[in-house]
Amino acid sequence: MGIIQMTELQAMNLEIFRLVMSDTAAGEKAISFIGGDQFKYELFKDAYAKAQVEGQPVSRVDKAIKLTEEALTIFQTAS
Repeated sequence: MGIIQMTELQAMNLEIFRLVMSDTAAGEKAISFIGGDQFKYELFKDAYAKAQVEGQPVSRVDKAIKLTEEALTIFQTAS
């Protein structure tokens, strides 16, 4: 039996899960928000790094989602 390769979406979701320290609630929330969108993923990673002051992974994801949504408005108005 051969190795079954990951899809690009699976690889992205795995990276998100690792980013949120394997917290399943935080991972579910982040993966759902990002929804396989590479651009949102990149913005979210940056926002998650900035949300370090939040203690728990779910709180940090909430803050990162808020920051990502704010950043997305900049790009939407620039189009």
